[in-house]
Amino acid sequence: MSLIRNISIKTILSIFIFWDKLFHTFQEELQGIPPVYGITRPAQTWNPIRINFQHLGLLISYSWRAENWKDKLTIWFKPTGWHAENFEEKYPVNKITNVYAFDKYGTEASSTLIYWSITQALVTLLFASFFFYNIAAIGLPVISIYGLFVFLTIYSYTELMDKNRFSVYWETVRFLFGLAILYYFGDWFGLNSLFLEGNFIVVSYLLLSLVMTVYFLSFEFKAKNVALLNA
Repeated sequence: MSLIRNISIKTILSIFIFWDKLFHTFQEELQGIPPVYGITRPAQTWNPIRINFQHLGLLISYSWRAENWKDKLTIWFKPTGWHAENFEEKYPVNKITNVYAFDKYGTEASSTLIYWSITQALVTLLFASFFFYNIAAIGLPVISIYGLFVFLTIYSYTELMDKNRFSVYWETVRFLFGLAILYYFGDWFGLNSLFLEGNFIVVSYLLLSLVMTVYFLSFEFKAKNVALLNA
């Protein structure tokens, strides 16, 4: 339970305003100017994992592209938005210039994809609930294996929501990883004690998820692209 407590504390601490005060990114509300909350470099994805690490990825990219070692190191210690001279001209990044008029990220999705995405979110919630309910029985270090499976699940179906063709590879990895768990442990972390058909349920879900991903990429998304080209 200490692991859960530490994760919860870190999650809560990450949203406190003192971080903005510490790194000088806090802005007082101005009278007569309606506030707009968000970031000026918006995430162009539904993937929460890429969203959380996009700024780190940007820092790494800046550090890699910097022309001298001083700038490569300085970027890690400067306030948000700092960059070397003429750097943004050479390597422009999508940035909101007018916070009152900009296009929010979105993907045109069929009702089938919407319902499937909701289903995947609910199934992920079931997997996570089962994990937390049985975390003591699962124990270390096996909980890291379960955590990796949940990570792959979220990454895979949110990549599908982005209509990313690589989502099928992530889904295939997740499918094989799930089968490997069942093969190695012979059970889905004690699920058979609740349902005699526990393994069958998990395999059926993994197979259905892979088939649906292939369907969307091979038929629905491709048909949509053809329709746009002929329009």
